[in-house]
Amino acid sequence: MTTSTPTLRDDVDFAHTGPGTLAGRYFRRFWIPVARLDDVPPGRAKPIQLLNEKFTYYRGETGTPHLVGYYCAHRSTQMSTGWVEGDCIRCFYHGWKYDETGACIEQPAEADSFAAKIAIEGYPTRTYLGLVYAYLGEGEPPEFWRFPMMEQPGELVVKSWVRNSNYWNGLENANDQVHVAFVHSNSEFRAAGATREIPRIEAHETEYGILRKCTFSDGKIRLQHSLMPTASLVTVYEDGAGWMPHLSYRLPVDDESHLSLTVSLAQVEGAKAEEVRAKHKARAAAMEGLPPAQEIVDAVVRGELYLHDLQRPDIVNIQDAVALAAQPPIGERVNDRLGKSDVQIIVLRTIWAREMRALEAGEPLKTWTVPPDLVATNG
Repeated sequence: MTTSTPTLRDDVDFAHTGPGTLAGRYFRRFWIPVARLDDVPPGRAKPIQLLNEKFTYYRGETGTPHLVGYYCAHRSTQMSTGWVEGDCIRCFYHGWKYDETGACIEQPAEADSFAAKIAIEGYPTRTYLGLVYAYLGEGEPPEFWRFPMMEQPGELVVKSWVRNSNYWNGLENANDQVHVAFVHSNSEFRAAGATREIPRIEAHETEYGILRKCTFSDGKIRLQHSLMPTASLVTVYEDGAGWMPHLSYRLPVDDESHLSLTVSLAQVEGAKAEEVRAKHKARAAAMEGLPPAQEIVDAVVRGELYLHDLQRPDIVNIQDAVALAAQPPIGERVNDRLGKSDVQIIVLRTIWAREMRALEAGEPLKTWTVPPDLVATNG
């Protein structure tokens, strides 16, 4: 493993993900989740933005999810203001109708031959674990990754939120083991023993990304996984559900914000599952009337609130968001002083720098694969 740290230019290259950028081109080589399935009910549409690009997410009347371009090809009206017909979407402005591939199939005021020449972008989609995945790149999509660890019987909990920081900050935070003992010292992680000590930390490049290994003084081992380009497969603790398999993604919205999509599996059934659902309902009720998380984060960063005084159901997310929001914006960050406890971040940066340089030079990139027996342990 090389221990050289990428330059600031690499950090900036990683941060920008719009069409044509190095990181943006790299992202578009993978299947990535773009939304929760339930973000839109059947027969409805909404605008979304990822990788500095706007899209239209809609679900057919049968509930099948689709992703097409943001604007109508006619006079650039936002497609999500229109309506769904079957598995097609019709523009609100002049009624041009598109199928799920983006092909224009009807123009009420024009000859049929004209419609046959028109199309907007249309993207392949897959539904998995309550998330909608799309392939935004060129050519045939790669193999779709499945995670049998997440497919066991139980209750799936699918969440999403947006943080006002670049996705790269969030990705490095996910690969930072030491922060858990400090950032989350006043949280449910403490009761679960996750903050009991700083372990010996290792990182190894694998066929899917990075194996993150933590060894504790009692001999217990925590195994976590970074999945290219920006996912993690770990275990998380929740009161009432215990340790749960947890799949998470950090996805750029634009250069200043990113979307977190997470899926947790509470491995409970019957009466225990009912208890978990009741706890989630109570948690949602407890959140009603509380100030928005971003408002709390901003107040902490301004010095108006003290984070360790706060007790909220979403305290873990707020703690992470504060850590990220307190970092400098793109291009203003000085070179980090990384030590041996940062080995997971060093390996992450090294992999991305290598792949970005290869992409820039037109050289072959590594083909990533996920083994079906991949599991995470809590240690």
